[in-house]
Amino acid sequence: MLEPGDAIYVPSMWWHHVEGLERINILVNHWWYPGPDYMGAPLDALMHAILGIRELPAPQREAWRVFFDHYVFRADPEHVAGHLPKDRRGILGPIDPDAARRIRMFLRNKLNK
Repeated sequence: MLEPGDAIYVPSMWWHHVEGLERINILVNHWWYPGPDYMGAPLDALMHAILGIRELPAPQREAWRVFFDHYVFRADPEHVAGHLPKDRRGILGPIDPDAARRIRMFLRNKLNK
């Protein structure tokens, strides 16, 4: 049990539960994202996926699961886009600050419709 003034570090992606035992409690939570500044936050991607995929019919959700596995979670750049010239891979190429800016602009345009 933590006492007043104590702090606890919970590593990224660890599930945890907090229960306040007093009448007045304060919890400060900060999600530290150690990625490069130009990259997007994974929580934003999760929220976008919930918005765009969660309510689809089950067969469509399953198809999207396969797409995510192929392009995101098990992504081997050469397997996914090796047949394309490196300067023509677009979203399938490496993500540097310029590529991240272009992707953000594309998403902003889509989300503002």
